[in-house]
Amino acid sequence: MTFSYVLSQILTVVEYGLLGMSYLAKKRIAVVLLDIVSMATGIVVYLLLGADLGLAMSVVVLVANFYYLWDEHDQGRNNKLTLRDYVVLMIVLAAIAGLAILTYDGPLSLLSVVATTLYEISIFWQGNTRIYKLLGIPVAFCWMAYNGFVGSVFGVICELAMLVVAIVGYVREVWSKRRRKRKK
Repeated sequence: MTFSYVLSQILTVVEYGLLGMSYLAKKRIAVVLLDIVSMATGIVVYLLLGADLGLAMSVVVLVANFYYLWDEHDQGRNNKLTLRDYVVLMIVLAAIAGLAILTYDGPLSLLSVVATTLYEISIFWQGNTRIYKLLGIPVAFCWMAYNGFVGSVFGVICELAMLVVAIVGYVREVWSKRRRKRKK
């Protein structure tokens, strides 16, 4: 066990703590801010693990999250999708595909690509935090398997916790919506 591996596992716990908080956040801006800090930490983790595809996917998410933060601040949150929204989504998906080709490391490495694609669709294309939390469930499964592939024990454990948090966050949101409907 090397120092860089131990450090990667400690930072993995920090990364997933921040990500877990994002699943419990009620406002989209809080989700994006927590994800930015989480992804920056994830970049360091995958760099320490030598996991190129995970690193590349984390960079895409980080850059995209900065754009989403700017867009929300500049334009305000508008649930109506514009041509620009579709163009940005296509650019992000193209970046994911391009980096996946450049850093491909076997079939299991593609789980990070699936997870990143679902994540990007959930956080950007849908202004609805319920969709983000719902898609967090398959994203957690994919990242759990990818972390196993790259040998990150705490990545697997933390992703299992993220699965639980995503389910809890989703159920809370569904229950909250039902309570609001009953009050009307």
